[in-house]
Amino acid sequence: MKAIQVKQPHQLDIVDTERPKVQTETDVIVRVTTVGICGSDMHIYHGSNPFTVYPRVIGHEVAGRVEETGAAVTNVKKGDLVALEPIRSCGTCYACKNDRPNVCTDLVVYGVHADGGMSEWMRADQRNWHPVEDHVTEEAAALIEPLTIGAQASFRGNIQSGDTVLIMGAGPTGIACLLLAKERGATVWMSDFNTNRLDYATSIGADRSLTRERQTWKKK
Repeated sequence: MKAIQVKQPHQLDIVDTERPKVQTETDVIVRVTTVGICGSDMHIYHGSNPFTVYPRVIGHEVAGRVEETGAAVTNVKKGDLVALEPIRSCGTCYACKNDRPNVCTDLVVYGVHADGGMSEWMRADQRNWHPVEDHVTEEAAALIEPLTIGAQASFRGNIQSGDTVLIMGAGPTGIACLLLAKERGATVWMSDFNTNRLDYATSIGADRSLTRERQTWKKK
């Protein structure tokens, strides 16, 4: 199969590699349809991600269709649209036992420590694949992972209905934070140097945009 691999910093190639096979009873093989390009992928290419082991197939914002499953897989079936949860944890260390798998002692991130989703097929445990409802497009499914950043920010910030929130930066992460803050009923101010990004943020719900050149209220 074809995969996009960073062999070493500043060297990115399309390579031929072996198609993954089911190895354990909880493995799921997914035919990848859509992958987002994250800033961390760029860091891997530029050699500024200290955790990467080269060569590496990049990509952790992944969506696709289930192609094959192990005998014990129960949460997805062939043909399902799924999104990847890109961290793999041990389940037994102190962090995992306290519901903090993101800081697992043996944490593995697909696309960083292990090969990711910029390939035709990808294998991961059923715990890492989440079924996506049919009305969600494959492109949108690949954005679920970055959207969770906005969900975490809203949760940790304890945003409540009626709060006013300032989000600095209207890039993808800022937009994710905007969507989840509005979901919680907040009034949202967005700031950025890029007026095109601010215009988009306003079009999907930002109440006020702030930049060096202008300050605007959303038209009600």
